[in-house]
Amino acid sequence: MNIIFFNTIALGDYLVHSRLIRDLKVKYNCNITSVCSPYNSRIIKKHNHIDSVIIYDENWSIIKKYNCLRKILKKKYYLSIVFDCKKFSMISNFLLKADFKRGLLMKKYKKIFSLKINLYYPSKIIAKFLYDKFVIHKRVKFIDKHYYLPYTWIDLLSDFKLKTTTKNIYFFNPNKFLENKKKELLKKINVNKYILFHLDHKWEDIIDINYNFFPSLINLSKKINKNILITSYNNNSNYFKNLEKKLNIFNTKNFTYLKRNNYNIFLIKNPNIFLQERLISSSDTNISCHSGILVHGSASNNKIVVDILNSSEITLQKCWAPIKNYFVVKKSFNNNKVKIPHIFNDLLKIISKY
Repeated sequence: MNIIFFNTIALGDYLVHSRLIRDLKVKYNCNITSVCSPYNSRIIKKHNHIDSVIIYDENWSIIKKYNCLRKILKKKYYLSIVFDCKKFSMISNFLLKADFKRGLLMKKYKKIFSLKINLYYPSKIIAKFLYDKFVIHKRVKFIDKHYYLPYTWIDLLSDFKLKTTTKNIYFFNPNKFLENKKKELLKKINVNKYILFHLDHKWEDIIDINYNFFPSLINLSKKINKNILITSYNNNSNYFKNLEKKLNIFNTKNFTYLKRNNYNIFLIKNPNIFLQERLISSSDTNISCHSGILVHGSASNNKIVVDILNSSEITLQKCWAPIKNYFVVKKSFNNNKVKIPHIFNDLLKIISKY
């Protein structure tokens, strides 16, 4: 029995519905094929419930896309699932042979004068030719605080009676080799209890981050009496370059440690995503400006996660977020920027309480 699913977009999307795919594997003992982006393939190939991966890149030439389609059409499938609403995925799903075909409709609207007309992509008429069952997936402007996106995917496969619920939907297949590497890393820097920050470009719009970030990290570490680990990869932001010069650094490429000071703050430089997930699994609290791996990796390990968000982002990001152990700290409120000391005060309240 063969099952194929299409998700050629964000990694976070895959991590959210990965337990559904695993539960299909467990229940049917089937052969599962993933059609995914080159970026996501490095993660998906490591998951032991995925038997084969077909890489698709929307920037490919027509010939490459055609060859990819030929690979997909070689098999007959029991179930085909389109998670991404992308044209290539829908065309492939239409052409392949499968007993069951499932997919999403993206709800959007078009404004004509003062009227807002609800539209669906693909249209409901086309969807009836593509799928034997489909569910509506809301776009950003339709999302409200009561909407929970992972439920959409659970509903899509509800008649298969899988064990996945909104409480256990997050899943990341842990890497046993990197669990040992994590332990070796923590031993080298002499760290036991810690909280974890993941830094990327999304921190750049905090107005005083260039001069207040490092002192606030030191102050937080002292108040909570815990080590602080910082992860980041290929971060070329100015704030990060300034911060990096002040930190104790552990280089994951050659497992070497450069100690610059006696502060309990450590930069874990350029960990791969599997080592990152193992570090998340041992952290007391994980903090980011909505990093997909941090949010979903925390959920799969039942860890506390804090999202630092602009007020305008909160409704959208909460509809993806874990139901429990998820907290939000604002970095702006009604377009008014919040400074680092205030952000860290809010972080301290959460960390101290939980």
